[in-house]
Amino acid sequence: MQKKLIALAVAAAFSAPAMADVTMYGIIDAAVASVSASGQKSDLLAVSGGLSGSRLGAKGAEDLDNGMKAVVQLEYSLDTQDSATLVAARQEMLALAGSFGTVATGYLQTTGYDFAVKFDPTSGSSVSPLQNVTKGRFLIGTAAVAARAQRALAYISPDMGGVTVAVNYSTALGGLGNLGLASGATTGLKTTAMLLSATYTGVDKLVVGAVYADTANSSTGAAGNGTTDMALGASYDLGVAKLMGTYQTSKVDNGTGTDKAMSFTAVAPVGPGAVLFTYAKNTIASTAAADSANGMTLAWLQGMSKTTTLYAAYSKMNQDSATRAYSVIGNALAAGTLDLGGSSSMIAVGLKKAF
Repeated sequence: MQKKLIALAVAAAFSAPAMADVTMYGIIDAAVASVSASGQKSDLLAVSGGLSGSRLGAKGAEDLDNGMKAVVQLEYSLDTQDSATLVAARQEMLALAGSFGTVATGYLQTTGYDFAVKFDPTSGSSVSPLQNVTKGRFLIGTAAVAARAQRALAYISPDMGGVTVAVNYSTALGGLGNLGLASGATTGLKTTAMLLSATYTGVDKLVVGAVYADTANSSTGAAGNGTTDMALGASYDLGVAKLMGTYQTSKVDNGTGTDKAMSFTAVAPVGPGAVLFTYAKNTIASTAAADSANGMTLAWLQGMSKTTTLYAAYSKMNQDSATRAYSVIGNALAAGTLDLGGSSSMIAVGLKKAF
């Protein structure tokens, strides 16, 4: 009998049984966009992810003892306009959930990403000015440095009277951390990341969120061993319009200045659809050069069904005279021949289908 129990335990540990409840899901978002930028040729282009990033995912859950669940989620980004298959992992999570909350590990979407999604309805899209001004410069955001974290651990609390708390920790943002280094190494050591957040969802249509993010590198004597970000966001539904706003700061340890970013969004129902306006800007103080930027998006959203949205959007980015780092389409034009201080714009008409 004991041998049989041991055999069953081994089989459970090393076999691959199907989850009790597995759901496939995804978003396919395609648009036709007219894009222009200072110093570059204009073009008409079919793009993926005009309003939301295209993706494919699977989520499985299995009931365990004591009301707990084992949860698996795999999600990958797609570019539906070329021959590439899965572009990159968005999240690969294994979690244990119960009345205590959720404990997860893997390649995780962080609470810094969740913050941007909550307060920027265009987050993760080709027309998000907040994503454009925070990409590569800040830790918190959908395209920011700490949007996703490898080798990560996370805890998300249950709802506590409208308040939810989350803690994320990446044990090594790159490679295998300290493994492979000599025992006495003082340089090239691993970088870790910690994110803490609290969100309040009120009964009066008010949502408030705050995130603290910090990275640290253990190399001895390295200038600016880490970065610290803080962000505040809020939304309120007035009925005639929903208003959202964000404010965040970023400072490199021993740095000379604090970078800032902010956004404001209004979404108003009009007839059978909705009008969306969003504005975002950053102020880069950590460098001597004039390399700040601002952008806006004006969009019409038409719900065709609960899962299908037709949209048209105009988006524009402006930047200071000493930089070419910012452009529409997630700063995709910045690596080309965009003029220093040049602006860029796009008009997109597309369809988003969730399933």
